[in-house]
Amino acid sequence: MWQWWSTELWKRFTIRLRRLVAQSLGVPENRLGEVATVQYAKVAEYQLRGLVHFHALIRLDGPKTPDGFAPAPAAIDAATMARLVRQAAATVRLTVPGVDADDPDRALAFGQQLDARPVRISRRTDDPDRALTPEQVAGYLAKYATKSATDSGNTDDPHHARIRAVSRSLHSRAQAAKQPSEEGPYDLLGKWVHMLGFRGHFATKSRRYSITLRALRRARRRAQALIAGSRATGRPLDLAALETDLLADDEDETTLVIGEWTYAGSGWPTEAQRVLANAAAARAREYDQWKAEHKAARPTREKGQGDG
Repeated sequence: MWQWWSTELWKRFTIRLRRLVAQSLGVPENRLGEVATVQYAKVAEYQLRGLVHFHALIRLDGPKTPDGFAPAPAAIDAATMARLVRQAAATVRLTVPGVDADDPDRALAFGQQLDARPVRISRRTDDPDRALTPEQVAGYLAKYATKSATDSGNTDDPHHARIRAVSRSLHSRAQAAKQPSEEGPYDLLGKWVHMLGFRGHFATKSRRYSITLRALRRARRRAQALIAGSRATGRPLDLAALETDLLADDEDETTLVIGEWTYAGSGWPTEAQRVLANAAAARAREYDQWKAEHKAARPTREKGQGDG
């Protein structure tokens, strides 16, 4: 149940966190965007026992402006933000239904293993005298997004086997308890058994935490077009120097299709194949001519036989 509903619990956590930020700033929740915005990037990691937990970088920005974002409100520093994160995680609750009449509703919450601490740009664990870079922040997320790639449901670990068995059992009970035409909250549970019941994306982020995935896909298409052109012409290509152009916005989004054609030749590759092809074509023409003549002569003969 935790695996299946954990993404919804995270969603409730972000809502709760925004409310706490609004309260701390003394503004109504529906006007928080005029003062501050909460941004985050999150990855899900499988523990060895098979349960997922989240690693997240949460940032408080100022209101959105035409040039980006204004500075975050001074009233909430990093330590205060960490405290609000802990408070939101400790108080958020999500009540979920049971799979059938014999299965009770459950109130889900985050566990006690919660660690929220400020990330300071002037302090690095490997080199305290140097500032933290954006690449290191991205590396933090990448580390937890990839280090447990083999710890998902496709193992023979006894914990994983037990969770898969329970997932199948809960799905069967949910299907048996409802009418075939009904839609239930556990209809797709059986399709996520291989992920130990976790149906979320391994990485998610708020819309304005950083560059959008759409912009990255657009940049990838542009880069592929440039690489194809470089290979065709033999001219060297420096994608790093073109980063700004690759990531630039387009007023009209288009689909670019890259195709490369070369002349392979015409006719038959050998003289023997040419002779056979011409002979087959001649026989086909002769047959078509004979068939047409036979069809034209047949009604005349039938008429003459009838008169006789």
